[in-house]
Amino acid sequence: MQTPSEFLRSHSHTQFLPRLLFIVGTLFTLLNITCIPAYAASDTKEVDRQNSEETITTKPENLVEYAAQKINNLKEEGVTVSAVAAEVISPLEKKAVQQAGVLQGDSGLTGDYNESYYTLDKLNAGLPPLSEPPNLSTPLATLEFFQSAVMKQQSDLAAYALNMNLIDDESQSSRAMDLVKQLDFLLVEKHLYVFDKLPDRPDGLIEPPLGSTSSIQGVPRRSIQLGYIDYRERRVPLHLERVRIGDGAPFWVFSAQTVANIDKLYEQYHPAKFERYLPSWTKLKIFNIAIWEFLALLIFFSFTMGIGWLLSTAAGKLLNWYVMDKEGNRLGTLHHNGVEDLVNKLTVPLTFTLSFSSVYSLVSGGFPYLDALASSTRPIIWVALVFSAMWLGIRVINFFANRYKDLQIENLSEENFDKSRSRRTYMSIFRRVFIFVMILGGIWIGLSEFTNIDGLGKTLLTSAGIAGAVLGIAAQPILGNIIAGMQVAITQPVRIGDTVMMEGEWSTIEDLGYTYAVLKTWDERRLIVPMRHFVTEIVENWSHTESHQITVIYLYVDYGADIDAIRQKYIELVKENALWDGETEPEMFTVSVSETTIKLRCSQAANSPIDAWMLECAVREQMLGYLYEKQKAYLPAERLIVKGGDS
Repeated sequence: MQTPSEFLRSHSHTQFLPRLLFIVGTLFTLLNITCIPAYAASDTKEVDRQNSEETITTKPENLVEYAAQKINNLKEEGVTVSAVAAEVISPLEKKAVQQAGVLQGDSGLTGDYNESYYTLDKLNAGLPPLSEPPNLSTPLATLEFFQSAVMKQQSDLAAYALNMNLIDDESQSSRAMDLVKQLDFLLVEKHLYVFDKLPDRPDGLIEPPLGSTSSIQGVPRRSIQLGYIDYRERRVPLHLERVRIGDGAPFWVFSAQTVANIDKLYEQYHPAKFERYLPSWTKLKIFNIAIWEFLALLIFFSFTMGIGWLLSTAAGKLLNWYVMDKEGNRLGTLHHNGVEDLVNKLTVPLTFTLSFSSVYSLVSGGFPYLDALASSTRPIIWVALVFSAMWLGIRVINFFANRYKDLQIENLSEENFDKSRSRRTYMSIFRRVFIFVMILGGIWIGLSEFTNIDGLGKTLLTSAGIAGAVLGIAAQPILGNIIAGMQVAITQPVRIGDTVMMEGEWSTIEDLGYTYAVLKTWDERRLIVPMRHFVTEIVENWSHTESHQITVIYLYVDYGADIDAIRQKYIELVKENALWDGETEPEMFTVSVSETTIKLRCSQAANSPIDAWMLECAVREQMLGYLYEKQKAYLPAERLIVKGGDS
């Protein structure tokens, strides 16, 4: 590295001096701003003397002259430029710069930047010098030298292929053999002895194949990545780097950062001590996974499932003891039913969830000797864990829905029939919505094991136009019905238990699903109606605001019928029926006449649509019997008047 004097001599004063004066002038201005309070208490005579000297001095015409004048003043006061810089740069910043250099692995770097190699002032100063230097001229030669030395059990010699500058010089000699053995183990386990992929050229250049026009393969390199090793949810790369010391020829070694990471990587992946006691057949590998790893995972999973089965059995025993009285009869209170429902719904999925959670923690670093098995089975176990958690979540939602039904719906009296229908609707729709959201969330979380969610989100946003068009055309009926179902749940044009007229059918809303509703007709048939029908079409709802219902009967009689007698009989029959609401007076009106008949409109009321319909049928049947028995002569009929001729 050049000294400041050499640097000044190597550049012309006409180019360098103005820049230096500008920099020093800027620093001096900052010092004046920060040091005004310190000099404010100076002697008055000294201030007057300085002011008089400044008035005598020639006024500078530009910034360069101003900076030169300030430098002269500093020299007269005995203040050096290094002292000014030391005051400007804080000790904390100095320490941060030093630590940043260590973390970046540039310990020992010197000279100017060179794109073909790293220039060092030393390398492995703690190792004894060799009489004959090893062949580290190319990346391939370095890797071959390292492996050959390890195979010959010359770990001390293989250490010369490592850049140990980030390790203290005193510790390098004692640490060298351990680092070599650990690095060799990592390279073997991770298959990073990639001889076929390394160039055998000093400049590390990849020779392009014949006919190739790639510009990347023809660029010299000073760093080559052998691969990477996973360490606690991050990837740690392993590099060879090209270095040069002084005027010597450049050569290749394992990078300082790679050597610094060996201990932590080996700590996670080092072989277990118990492996030496295992039979040889258990060390055979299938798909690069040892048999003993499969057996360990199977035994651990069986162990966790066995514990879950014992807990389930114990919970069942406690449940039977809890819900049975002394005589062995089952208790049917809401509290006992809730406990029984909780145990029955959550025991099995909770067992699977805990079991898969334990297995996933095992293959995610909880047992560091199952690396090959972990990398192969972790995605499968993750998917199983997500599905078991979704199963448990759905059971939890159903449990709380059932508890809400038992406590807030089933306990309502018949007078609160309208409130009961509203709550049933809310429970049915939102239970399905929560389950649907949980399934979508489970799928999204499951995909996080296989892909980058941020990248997936950007991809989805990029293709939003195409995806929107496809969904708009292909899935429009499904999405429309789902949205309509949520709208029905919020606005409630129909509710579970409502009586409606649909396609001329008298029906009751039996269930409201994601995309369709189930309607039960009076003759036990089921109508499947899309949810959009309740939003876009006119629906005749007989019980939308209240359950009280008025129905109408139409009777047709002849002109000679006694309408007052028919009215009295009708009112009598309605009031005698138990289905009558007891408040609304039955009424009968003559609403129209034709050439042959009189039309009578009879109205009666009941407390619910089903009671009103049954009351209507019963009264209609009784009135027909009455008319046939008492006023048979005045039932509608076609009459022919026959006039006799003159005899």
